[in-house]
Amino acid sequence: MPQVQLPMYYRIEQGILEQIQSGFLKPGEQLPTEADLAERHNVSRITAKRALDDLVHQGLAYRQQGKGTFVASRRIRDISGFGSFSEDIRSRGLTPSSQVLLFKEVYPDQDVRTRLNLAEGRRGYLLKRLRLADGEPVAVETAHLPCSLCPGLLEEDLAVQSLFTVLRDRYGITPTWADAELESRTASKHEAGLLKMKVGRPVLEARRTTFTANYDVIECVDSLYRGDRFTFYTGRQRLG
Repeated sequence: MPQVQLPMYYRIEQGILEQIQSGFLKPGEQLPTEADLAERHNVSRITAKRALDDLVHQGLAYRQQGKGTFVASRRIRDISGFGSFSEDIRSRGLTPSSQVLLFKEVYPDQDVRTRLNLAEGRRGYLLKRLRLADGEPVAVETAHLPCSLCPGLLEEDLAVQSLFTVLRDRYGITPTWADAELESRTASKHEAGLLKMKVGRPVLEARRTTFTANYDVIECVDSLYRGDRFTFYTGRQRLG
């Protein structure tokens, strides 16, 4: 049987894709322009544009107005927003790490007390961390936990340890259930600075409450994820 000739736009696209997957082209590097590709492959600029368009639509590249097309960072797919960030990131072949921005005892406000089922006047831990994947900032997490649940937690170095691991190993507390809600918005100047992204770019905000097997509240967490790095998955749901 005669070999099927693949369209030129697809062959150009696959050539660029191979360079991205091999690491020859790295995230943030500029791709050839439509004019460069057209000349190099002896095709029209329309054909070259379609190849770049396909890469952008797949999330493998992005455009900056007036500057060109660039290699996008790898998307972190099928994150649920319910479990341990470290475990989720590690299971996807990336290396998780954290920077502790704030870790102290506080008197939580009414909203946090309600989410934690915490009486007025009781103290809680406030833990704010910048979360990284392969060294790149991808999320900011602000967690609140009751001090009575895990006394001495401030002794732990949560820049290098998973909070869930510490809860299980030191306190015998197993996070089992979680409720979470997600919504999209744009990044503020402060948030964009932490996440190394442009002000006004999309972020995904998750509000989560984590429970033991007996539905005792362990923590409430507000997480902010870079919209260009994450694809969330909520799992199969029964309808009706």
